[in-house]
Amino acid sequence: MRSERRPLSAETSEFARARVSAEQDLRVQQEHAARTVAEHARDADDLRGLLAMLGLEAGARV
Repeated sequence: MRSERRPLSAETSEFARARVSAEQDLRVQQEHAARTVAEHARDADDLRGLLAMLGLEAGARV
């Protein structure tokens, strides 16, 4: 069965915008968290461990 693409409804479009906004907000929060951790970490190993505890990547932009 083949599904046809339908134009986005106003409700679907609003949901998509809200999702993009939430993803952007999450990235900003993660960047702030990584920056705060980096400021307080004792060394590189400490930084990697703390970031891992928060579910953040050590190579993430800070």
